[in-house]
Amino acid sequence: MINEDVYCNDVLIQLSAVEKAIKNLSNIILEDHLYSCITDDLEKGNLETIDEMICLFKRFNK
Repeated sequence: MINEDVYCNDVLIQLSAVEKAIKNLSNIILEDHLYSCITDDLEKGNLETIDEMICLFKRFNK
């Protein structure tokens, strides 16, 4: 779009859409991770996985 000299507002709108799509995908993967990997770890008594999740939440909330 930039190479085609598209109006700046249109480029920014597209960038915002991409950001939202990536954020939504990240949330889907995080949810799946909670229901699969984290659940399995907790059932096995691996409480270190809680620290992993805390780090992930901190990273996503920046």
